[in-house]
Amino acid sequence: MRVHFTNLGCKLNQAEIERLGREFEAAGHPVVGSLAEADLHVVNSCTVTHVAARGSRKAAGAARRSGRPVRTVLTGCYATGSPEEAARLAGVDLVIPNAEKDLLVPRVLAAFPETDLSGEIPCAPVPAGHTRALVKVEDGCNMRCSFCIIPFTRGAQRSRPSSEVIAEIRTLLARGYREIVITGVQISAWRSEGARLGDLVRAILDGTDVPRLRLTSIAPWDLDERLLELWSDPRLCRHLHLSLQSGSTATLRRMRRPYTAEGYRALLDRVRAAVPGVAVTTDVIVGFPGETGEEFAESLATVGAAGFARIHVFPYSSRPGTTAERMPGSVPPAEKKDRMARMLAAAAAAERAFQAAHLGTRATVLWEKPRDGMGQGLTDNYLRVLSAEGAGLWNRFSEVELTAISGEGVVGQIVG
Repeated sequence: MRVHFTNLGCKLNQAEIERLGREFEAAGHPVVGSLAEADLHVVNSCTVTHVAARGSRKAAGAARRSGRPVRTVLTGCYATGSPEEAARLAGVDLVIPNAEKDLLVPRVLAAFPETDLSGEIPCAPVPAGHTRALVKVEDGCNMRCSFCIIPFTRGAQRSRPSSEVIAEIRTLLARGYREIVITGVQISAWRSEGARLGDLVRAILDGTDVPRLRLTSIAPWDLDERLLELWSDPRLCRHLHLSLQSGSTATLRRMRRPYTAEGYRALLDRVRAAVPGVAVTTDVIVGFPGETGEEFAESLATVGAAGFARIHVFPYSSRPGTTAERMPGSVPPAEKKDRMARMLAAAAAAERAFQAAHLGTRATVLWEKPRDGMGQGLTDNYLRVLSAEGAGLWNRFSEVELTAISGEGVVGQIVG
């Protein structure tokens, strides 16, 4: 049986897809790069916005629209939040909620023992050994932010033991991965026998020969200050994702976010003082219920002054069952669209300013597979570098001088 994955949503979903792919391959079922080659289509869905939910429904019907006899398994947050609707979707053969995702492979093999069309279509194997691997260290969330559906679709916060995390990382390194990305709903919530995230990161750095380790999803109210001491190890990427959501304190209160705009800016100051050159990325919601013109202006000003490396901007999307769904003060669609355009412009300006600040400096790039003949890769502080010279250096590190801003990143000239 040949398996094709479609992933929607966050890095946590991507980490789960990568793990499931390894499990299918270990059971003798190769992962293929296109639906045209597959016997089984696994869709890891998202429902964080209504657009994501719509995309999940569309992806679930892709095999049926292709006209090929491909089984479809729907899992993830949309499948968990709307299980009956998911089961009724045309072309969906099996729905597996998040709580049962760890058992997806044996459940699929038990449900579809006859699914094997390997004699009909030549299978083009996916090349082994990707550059970057994502490792889930925790799942779920105990917060109740008024806009967020994640606690309902992923359940209470829970952490993987550090020994289990380190064992998985060692296995991935043995397969040729050069960068490990630690991910979860918010990895700062990781706890195990009194240990916190800083202890886990130290254990990974001490207990493996990982060339590069990257963190994601740190809650602004839950940063383990001991982490800041660990950036003396150059293997730890100078990159933090600190989700802002709004730069207006009044809006943050309605969101039930336990910090203020001023407190967030103070946190940025501490992080930058400890980690020079750090890239801070974030999320911002526009048009939250009750967001006045003044509050939006405050949020825009906060974003403009924060010096973010990259900003994911979302229009507010009402999710069934959340507190915000019942809040008054809905922002009119035309006004929300205008605010989105202004925030996106601020995001683009912030990204360009971060790139420009690094021109003329040197950085180490981990090269990914070339795209259209052009080498591309990331620095430790999340700058995407483009260089024709890097096209033949896939999965290798090299030092570059950053020389110019291009449409998709920063141009780098290989040094030495």
